[in-house]
Amino acid sequence: MRVSLCVLLATLCLAVLLPSLPVRTAQPPRPLLERPLGRQQGVEVREWTYLSDGLRVKGRLYLPDREGRRPVVVFNHDGISGISREHHLSSLRLARRGYVVFSPSYRGEDGSEGMVEIAKGEVRDVLNVLPLLSALPEADPDRIALAGASHGALISLLAASRQSRIAGVVFAYGVADLHRWWDYLKTQGKLGRDAITRRTYGDGPQARPESFRIRNAVGQLGGLQAPVLILQGLLDDTTPPEQAHLLKKALDRQGVPNRMHLYPDALHGFLVYAPYLTQDVTPQEKAQAESAWGEVFRFLEEVFQEPSPAS
Repeated sequence: MRVSLCVLLATLCLAVLLPSLPVRTAQPPRPLLERPLGRQQGVEVREWTYLSDGLRVKGRLYLPDREGRRPVVVFNHDGISGISREHHLSSLRLARRGYVVFSPSYRGEDGSEGMVEIAKGEVRDVLNVLPLLSALPEADPDRIALAGASHGALISLLAASRQSRIAGVVFAYGVADLHRWWDYLKTQGKLGRDAITRRTYGDGPQARPESFRIRNAVGQLGGLQAPVLILQGLLDDTTPPEQAHLLKKALDRQGVPNRMHLYPDALHGFLVYAPYLTQDVTPQEKAQAESAWGEVFRFLEEVFQEPSPAS
């Protein structure tokens, strides 16, 4: 009887106390660190450090001077050496258009932990930052697009294939069919012998089939729902124009909306670099890079269902 009375008294005490206890609400996810980098060209820039698969990785957030929640563009850079000056300037260009922009420094770059994996862990770095971007008060979580150039184009396409919420993908001169690209490099005598290439691809698809499978975009389109804009220079001898055509055919077979624009005087990297170079670029390539940026903005306006700006 004594035990039952104690239990009853404890229950009554809890009933009285519980309503007065503070209610804990879930806090929106935040980066581990946020460092202001000032205003550049009218855009607020911050450096983020966030967790990706237990690694502390970095990236730059670009906030436009606009009211309300804005669409988000995750802009994935080329190469494996971090965010270049030209990619930074291109990120500012996107932000000045009114988009919240995030440019990741993938694992192993710009002080990020881990090592470069080439379109493997880097895809996870993009997917892992999406909840943080969705929680931003300046961002519209229902309007997020991925854009990328070269290595970043492949990362964007693979990430969008694993995340159904992506509104659109800009794929600029990326490798879509890894097996055909490997054959092209071999034929042209361009196979890399550096440590990262050897670690990733070894002696080729026969020796490393799984390594090729997970990075082969044309074989990873089953989950892709977002429309794709393909941009390709016809003078590109790093990613040959064949890759753009192979991707378009694969998207058509999959029923994914897409459109492709080819630029006859453009080299590899033209979208990001040609507008800012003063040497090793022709007037024709500069003009075609600006035309390509026009296509990027039209595409984003369509997928975000935004009216074209007056200016």
